[in-house]
Amino acid sequence: MRSVIGKIHGSTSSFEFEFVVTNSKSVKRGDYIKVWNDKDGWVLGQVSEIIAVENPKLSDIYKVKEVLIAKARVIGKREFGKLKMPTSPFIPGDNVYTAEDNLVAETLGFVEEGVYIGLLGDTCVKVKLNPNTLVQKHVCILAKTGSGKSYTAGVIIEELLERNVPLLIIDPHGEYISMKKPGKIRSNEFGVEPRGYAEKIVVYAPPTSPFIDSADKELSLEGVELTAEELIELSGLKSPTAQALLYQALRNLKNYTIADIIEEVESIRHSGKWTLIGALSKIEKSGLFKQKPTDLRTLLVRGKASLIDLRGIEPAYQSLIVSRVISKLFELRKRGEVEPGMIVVEEAHNFAPEREKTVSSNVLRTVASEGRKFGLGLMVISQRPARVDKNVISQCNTQIILRVTNPNDLNAIKKGIEGITAEMVEEIKRLPTGSAIVVSPELEVPVVVRVRVRKSQHSEATSVLEEEKEAEMVEKTELEEKVEKEPEKKGILRRLFRGRKS
Repeated sequence: MRSVIGKIHGSTSSFEFEFVVTNSKSVKRGDYIKVWNDKDGWVLGQVSEIIAVENPKLSDIYKVKEVLIAKARVIGKREFGKLKMPTSPFIPGDNVYTAEDNLVAETLGFVEEGVYIGLLGDTCVKVKLNPNTLVQKHVCILAKTGSGKSYTAGVIIEELLERNVPLLIIDPHGEYISMKKPGKIRSNEFGVEPRGYAEKIVVYAPPTSPFIDSADKELSLEGVELTAEELIELSGLKSPTAQALLYQALRNLKNYTIADIIEEVESIRHSGKWTLIGALSKIEKSGLFKQKPTDLRTLLVRGKASLIDLRGIEPAYQSLIVSRVISKLFELRKRGEVEPGMIVVEEAHNFAPEREKTVSSNVLRTVASEGRKFGLGLMVISQRPARVDKNVISQCNTQIILRVTNPNDLNAIKKGIEGITAEMVEEIKRLPTGSAIVVSPELEVPVVVRVRVRKSQHSEATSVLEEEKEAEMVEKTELEEKVEKEPEKKGILRRLFRGRKS
């Protein structure tokens, strides 16, 4: 039995109560507590606030110098797999105890063999989510820059890779390539060991990428029947006349390539055609479209993560690649030609923006709304929640929200995610780096999680640490060499400063 930390005081209900803290060193805001209810047994609650009051009467009754009143909200108890709220109020004067880890985990609905995200609040309770729900019902990870969104995404990717879930990762900045290598874990707080995933991650890059030589495979697309919208976005074609000529040419073509469009445009008698031909020729020479393109069925394979490295690729081409690849995979999945899996989209505000339209917007909306029917999950990651299409965000049943401070982004989170209260918005603004609020259908209430350390390398953190370490080593080496080369000066300095205190 845990020690008593307080006694219920004042008016109570079955949803909330207050208690006088009798052991101030053992309780703080956010702690999980338990109270005995005669009808329902042990019931779990959480401390939402602690205030200090001046009340000599209570001070005398409870033998405390400073009277602390804790406000607690009732979470309930799990019965037959479902959370049940008590049917009667709590009794003033009853004892309040700290809750055991197993009671907290059981009541909140953590899965024993689930995806391990991190530790609950300040406890040692492992937060584990059902992998099927996580994948099939979509996930969004939202945070301001530097708060750990990509790091958290990497944690989930590690967990899914270890369960052999097929993954496609859209990586605009090459942030996840470092996952091939094991990381450096300096503390055993989270109980994980370093591990690299080189055998599971296959890096693809478009032929025009400046990083094509470091990729495992080339990614090329079939240049058949590109739509007018795709061609206009790729070429940056602004001329209304040239756009009209493009639509005119496409009306007469079927199962066409870019070369077929150019040939058709050349036959048009209009001086404006040369602007269009120049734009189409630029697309044809990009190297992205080939007669023997990449077999996209190889991008969603059990036990593997196909990572499309889009560093150095123009935004319009990035959007087209995302659109074409995901559209094709969705069609293949509906026909059962690829395994069920998950698509991870980093910088989602660029591919499914709220106020603009890109060629990738529609397919991401479609996968968000229909993907779960066919076993195709979606993980969207963004540093600007206000700029992500609300139709996409609203379809994500699991939300992982790290620190966000921008008022527009906070407002978007509050409007777009069910169950987010004004109190939680204030919590989001103050979250420390590496902590997140997790909202999931698997959990009965939103919880604050300390995201576990990565098993694999995290590119940003690793590069900074290595540079700092390298700089320190260079400085140390140079100093040692200088000392070795100037022993006499070193001796003179010692004699000059002998007897002085530093």
